[in-house]
Amino acid sequence: MSASPVFEGDFFSDSVIADPLAAYRQMRETGPIVWLPENNVWAAVAYQPCLEILRKPKLFLSGRGLSLNDEVNNILIGSTLHSDADRHRRQRSITATAIMPDALTSLAPAIERAADDVAEAVCSAGRFDAVAEFASILPLSIVVDLVGLPAHGKARMLEWAAATFNLFEGFNERSRASFQGLRELRDFLNEFGKPEKMQHGGLARRIFDEAPGKGVAPDEAAQMIRDYIAPSLDTTISTAAFLAWHFSDAPDQWQLVREDESLVANAVEEVVRLTTPIRAFSRYVAEDVEMHGVSMKQGQRVLVVYASANRDETVFPDADRFDVTRKTHRHLGFGQGPHMCMGMHLARLELHALVRAMAERVTSWHLDGVPQTAMNNTIRAFSYLPMRVERA
Repeated sequence: MSASPVFEGDFFSDSVIADPLAAYRQMRETGPIVWLPENNVWAAVAYQPCLEILRKPKLFLSGRGLSLNDEVNNILIGSTLHSDADRHRRQRSITATAIMPDALTSLAPAIERAADDVAEAVCSAGRFDAVAEFASILPLSIVVDLVGLPAHGKARMLEWAAATFNLFEGFNERSRASFQGLRELRDFLNEFGKPEKMQHGGLARRIFDEAPGKGVAPDEAAQMIRDYIAPSLDTTISTAAFLAWHFSDAPDQWQLVREDESLVANAVEEVVRLTTPIRAFSRYVAEDVEMHGVSMKQGQRVLVVYASANRDETVFPDADRFDVTRKTHRHLGFGQGPHMCMGMHLARLELHALVRAMAERVTSWHLDGVPQTAMNNTIRAFSYLPMRVERA
């Protein structure tokens, strides 16, 4: 171990969460894969090893859970995210189909109307919190109703999602404080995870309709509802808030988008690359492997640091610069391989609609105070982002 590249910092410390880019750069300069003694885990920080790990699911397992803490994994295993091979394919065929592009076509008009409402509200206000009053409105109004949980579940979706993401570290104070939220989610699914408890036409109810034909037992289907709780909200909210921040920081890029609507989709991808809402997930090393100069042993874990890979200068020249014309198709903000984010099409639909709605109304974005970072072990996000816009 002593011969391996070592990064002495705590990947999940307050300082790294608050300002992660310097740490990512230092890790990449140390090596493409580094050992984190503070966290007892390998970290793949360069683009190429991250891509290789994501594309080798038999060697780097998700089915042993993605948290660094096996007590947490024992609760998480059962969702599509925490599964492998045939089980993963079977479950994903149930949960992903309803949020693929063709299935979402009918939702587009409602999302565009909701985006217009958000844009009109913040433009009328002039000054607003880009987290609570801009980024959160559309995902909460669309996703919560789309999933179709009972009232108690609707009210707790954001809280449960934040708790789940905190627990991917599994040991620090944030993780310990979030453990109760994960238990509450498990208990909720055990008690209310039944088709008769879910709203008709919702994604959660659809799981139970599809499960029998795919050989999925009812109790397994109930746990799959997690697929729509944790990943559906925080990541899109994070990206939408950072979208506001980046356009305020680079007004020339906003002007390019306003002048050329064809740049909207690529601008969203560039914000996803730079934000990378999910900083990292871990994988379980299934057998001894030599990779990029390090020896990982069976039973160890490796963090796939998407956020660092997306800043790798060998793949994205001048990587820290926001450039809406950049070729972004290789970014890992939605993952890669069989576990690529199944909610990315819905997220894109929402984000594209928000950008278009704001482009029709806003000539410029301005930071209007001091932002606050959300202290979460996994999600990079603002908890508060004071913003001001100039109306066209």
